[in-house]
Amino acid sequence: MMFRRLGGRPAATAIAAMTAAALVAATPMPAQAVDPATIVGAALKAYDVYQKLAGGGLTLDDATTKIIDAVNAAKTDIMRHTDRLATAEVRACTTSAVINVADIGALSPDSRQLFALNATDCVTLAQSLLATVGSAASVDELGFAVNVVGPIALLARTSAGLMTGGLRSSLTSADTTVLTRLKPSCRDIPLWGDAGPGQPVEVEIICTAYNGAQGYDSVVLRIKRGQPLPPIDHTSAINDAVSATSYPVAQAALPVLTS
Repeated sequence: MMFRRLGGRPAATAIAAMTAAALVAATPMPAQAVDPATIVGAALKAYDVYQKLAGGGLTLDDATTKIIDAVNAAKTDIMRHTDRLATAEVRACTTSAVINVADIGALSPDSRQLFALNATDCVTLAQSLLATVGSAASVDELGFAVNVVGPIALLARTSAGLMTGGLRSSLTSADTTVLTRLKPSCRDIPLWGDAGPGQPVEVEIICTAYNGAQGYDSVVLRIKRGQPLPPIDHTSAINDAVSATSYPVAQAALPVLTS
C-alpha cells in the first residue's frame, strides 16, 4: 500500500495524529476553581448599595441596577459555589434568586411580591440550617448563599413595598452563627531566644481556619517565662486565615443589618 505524504509525514500517520488531537480536545477539562473573593466582593457591594438605599442615598431604580450589576459580575462563581450546597432546597432557591433578580423591574406587582417572599424564605431556610449542619464546610457554603440572597431579598422586599425588619433579624442571626462557627483557632507562641528577664519578647500569632488556611501576625511584649500571656489581639491573623471563606462577608454585613 502506498501512502501520500502530508507535510513530510505519511497520510496514515497524519490521520492518527489528528485522531489523537481530536480525542484530547474532546476530553472534559477539569472543573474550574471558584474564586471566593469574587463572591465576597459582590455581596459586600450589594450590601453597601442596600445601605445607601435604606439611608436615602440612592433611588430604588439606581439601587436595583447596582445590585443586579454586582450579582451579574460574580454570577459564574456564585453558581459554582451554589452547586456545592448539600441542601437541594437552598441550592434551588439561591439559583432562582440570582437568575430572577435581573428581571425584577419587569415583574408585575404581584409577581414582585411573590419573588420577595420566595427570596425571604430562602434566607430563613439557610438560617435554620446554619445552626444544625455538622461540618464547617457546610456552614461556609450556607454563609455564602445567605449573603448572596440576603441583599436580593432586601431589595425585593423594598421594591414590593414590604417591611424588611424581620428579614434583617434573620440575616443578623445567620451571620452571627457564621462568625461563631467559622472563627479560627489561634495560638500565641513566645519566641524566647536569648531574651533575659524583663527584655522584650516577640510573640508569634498563628490562626488556622477550618479549611487549613493560616494567618500570621506578631507582637512584642515584656513578659516573664512561665507566666500566662496577656490578652492578645488576633484580628489581623484571623482576617488573613478566613479571607477565602464567607466569614468576611458575614462580618461586614452585620453593621449594615443592625444600623
